[in-house]
Amino acid sequence: MRLSFVLPAWKGKYLFEAVSSIISQSINDSELVVVDDCSPDQIKDTTACFEDPRIRYYRNDENIGKNDLVHQWNHCLSYATGDYVVLASDDDTYKPTFCEEIIRLAEKYPQVDLIHSYVEQIDENGNHLWDDSILPEFTNKYEYLNWWLTGRSFTCIGNFAFKRSSLMAMGGFIDFPCAFGSDIATPISLSQNGVANTQEILFCFRHSDQHHSADSSRFKEKLEAISQLYDFLGAIHYEEPDNPRDKEFYSIVNEKYLHKKCVYEYFNLVIKNLPFNRLFPFLKLCRLATLYDKGMMVLRWIKTTLVK
Repeated sequence: MRLSFVLPAWKGKYLFEAVSSIISQSINDSELVVVDDCSPDQIKDTTACFEDPRIRYYRNDENIGKNDLVHQWNHCLSYATGDYVVLASDDDTYKPTFCEEIIRLAEKYPQVDLIHSYVEQIDENGNHLWDDSILPEFTNKYEYLNWWLTGRSFTCIGNFAFKRSSLMAMGGFIDFPCAFGSDIATPISLSQNGVANTQEILFCFRHSDQHHSADSSRFKEKLEAISQLYDFLGAIHYEEPDNPRDKEFYSIVNEKYLHKKCVYEYFNLVIKNLPFNRLFPFLKLCRLATLYDKGMMVLRWIKTTLVK
């Protein structure tokens, strides 16, 4: 069993720390593919200073991820050779036993296409912010979807190991505008055979102003991505389970709940952050929201602004 870390690199600030965390694993039979997306930073120099044969470096002739980040993800995926692939980031880090635990879970649950790591969130300086919820070591597709829908599982693409053959068979990572929601839809698509979950914090997600999700210039794309994500979720048709516990999880996946969560994300991820002069043009882009929903978002915006 072998892991491939593929790292689409653009930002150099934390790259040394990110690469170091990957090559310092307790099990060293893994590869790291760094794909420099025509970055202005010294990505090649940072990578070369490790002088490690497990690292392969490539540089794109043009900046692929600028307009289509998932295209860059899938381009990076094409270089991977391992049984499982991890889409790493140029600013997040892995604990030393990440590979060891992923391999253990892959061997224990050979039917799964997805392994999920328990997450610690850190600030720009590496200080602890908060921890993710711990999921059971194995969750079926009903449980996994329920954990995400109810906000009990933090999702970012780097905290998963994907069975490479299964990910390639579905055409790679699901492409939503600017990759918003792609880290949600792709794991859900690969959860059909269940999900294995680590029981320890093995991944650190860094919050910083350089992070892609913090880019306010992409709010239009984010609204469309939210719409596409909930179109995707609304099209899921799991068979109704026989198990009473699974029936409870299954019952939450309904049109009313998904619509409510979609409107919540329109507001919290975009609308509440807008100045008044941009509010109404952006409300028009919330294509899955009703006129009533939009009116309520305006009232919430006024209340939120006054509280500030």
